[in-house]
Amino acid sequence: MPASTSETELTVLGVSLESLYTRYTKGTFIVNRRYQRKLVWKIEEKQKLIDSIRRSLPIPLILLAESDGPTPGALEIIDGLQRLNAITSFIENEFKYEGKYFDLDTLAVTKVQKDQGTLIQQVPVMDRDTCIDIINYQIPTSTYRSASGETIDEVFRRINSSGKKLSLQEIRQAGVTSNLADLVRDISASIRGDATLTPLTPLKDIKKISIGDNELEYGIDSSEIFWVKNGILPKDSIRESRDEELVLDILLDIIISPMAGSGNEYRNSAYGRDDNQKTSSNIVNTKINSLGKDHIKSTFIEVIDIFNQVVSESRTPWGTWVIEQTNPRGVPRHFHATFIALYEIINSGHALTDVAGLTDTLKNFWKTHLEIPKGGGNWGANRKLQLIKSAKAILIDHFSKKDDALSRRIEESETEFNIRLHMALTETASFELKQGFTRLSDPTHFDDNMFRKVLRTASAMANAGPRAEGFIYFGVADDADDADSIRRMAGVEPISIADFFVTGTGHEIERLGHTMDSFTRLLSDKIKSSDLEPEFSSKLAGSLTPFRYKNYVIWSLHPQSIGRPTAWEEAFYVREGNSTNKVPVNKIADLFRRFQV
Repeated sequence: MPASTSETELTVLGVSLESLYTRYTKGTFIVNRRYQRKLVWKIEEKQKLIDSIRRSLPIPLILLAESDGPTPGALEIIDGLQRLNAITSFIENEFKYEGKYFDLDTLAVTKVQKDQGTLIQQVPVMDRDTCIDIINYQIPTSTYRSASGETIDEVFRRINSSGKKLSLQEIRQAGVTSNLADLVRDISASIRGDATLTPLTPLKDIKKISIGDNELEYGIDSSEIFWVKNGILPKDSIRESRDEELVLDILLDIIISPMAGSGNEYRNSAYGRDDNQKTSSNIVNTKINSLGKDHIKSTFIEVIDIFNQVVSESRTPWGTWVIEQTNPRGVPRHFHATFIALYEIINSGHALTDVAGLTDTLKNFWKTHLEIPKGGGNWGANRKLQLIKSAKAILIDHFSKKDDALSRRIEESETEFNIRLHMALTETASFELKQGFTRLSDPTHFDDNMFRKVLRTASAMANAGPRAEGFIYFGVADDADDADSIRRMAGVEPISIADFFVTGTGHEIERLGHTMDSFTRLLSDKIKSSDLEPEFSSKLAGSLTPFRYKNYVIWSLHPQSIGRPTAWEEAFYVREGNSTNKVPVNKIADLFRRFQV
């Protein structure tokens, strides 16, 4: 029955699995990454849901809200992410029920995908009658219409803050959109590899950036996540958001001065759930505004990059340096103290200049210099301060003072580059990847036609809205065959990241007879003399940055909105998925309305 209030309209309907799946394939269901949980259900939990459906037992209602998402008619998932994923992944043959897989010929939409090769029928196949019974099951679905963002946030918080299966950190984060909560989410997702450029992501893309397990192979291998790979946290703790809790603890020690103690009282207070004057949400969020949210995040990621550099240098997981035998509980306190010491060194204007020396120092650091209390021991402010002070005094010898702040930012960190390429899996409209500046069929000449198309794409990225941005990389192939061609032609061994292949552009620059400086001038001149509007072209040329990734030369462009639509050859273009399309004359007014505030 439909119900309504003066502010919103709430409709409640029974919707078949067939209808839900059809909507799913069209990108109707949107996940808001500002507050939604990861895909955390294991295969047993998914099978239990299908069993309930098979037996016509009632299952909890799915709660949706109208959204301004990337798809017309988009519906934001407030409650039901795990259930919707279980249903769609069962239909797509990702797991079986009672030893059999869903028959893809049951639905017209799955049959088409099977015929096209995008879905593969697994065997043994479930009988058709059972499949029909399952897809005809009616799931109670409620949809908020005309609901404000604040209403959606509050409903989500109330639903999830009382969930018994949620960890303490998940309860803290549920429906909270403060500066602190945003920082914890953004940094944690960046380190895990499931960050997105924009908060709204279609449900059908979430699997590409969610954490898999032994039986459900999603996009990110949990054993390769920074925390797990380095023995800092155990694998299961990632699903419980223990990594986010560790990020929270570190952030509080960065933000609060003098340093606060550790524990749930301090954590809860920072989210406005308990009353502790030292870490009250007002104090914490005011301090973040003062320090700058972007600055905190970028410096945090820079320190993570230092850890990745020393681990790469040593070729052994960081956790093994702390204790000789693998600790199933990880070593979060050791990491915490070392991280804060490095953060303060970097934040004081220093840059790492001696990777090998830092690696050698850290390898024997805890055995020879410091002792840290194990879980449950003294981990108050005084103990942490002593450890951090001692660590800084030892580690600073491997850093040098940088007076020019720009020189610290000129080369994009390997960690940040990895983050961006993982974003490109789902943010296709905001990313463009090119293997280089020449054609594979003609590697001796600069491909001017391709470069002009890239500049047109840059204008399209900026036309997404008043705060739009995009990322264009040269030296990254999105096709395995192209990467293989470069391997044979230039002797370059591609590096695989996400679904992409880093090949670099050094072989092209040399073949074209340029130095780095002369090639930079060439590209900048081509941008400024192009058919882009002068204001936009000047800003885009200023964003041109060469950097090295594992000694491969990559070039980046960072198109950003100039606050109004920008033209290319006196026409306007927009991005639709990974395509750049000209805006029809009758739609130009709609484009300009995007920029009205």
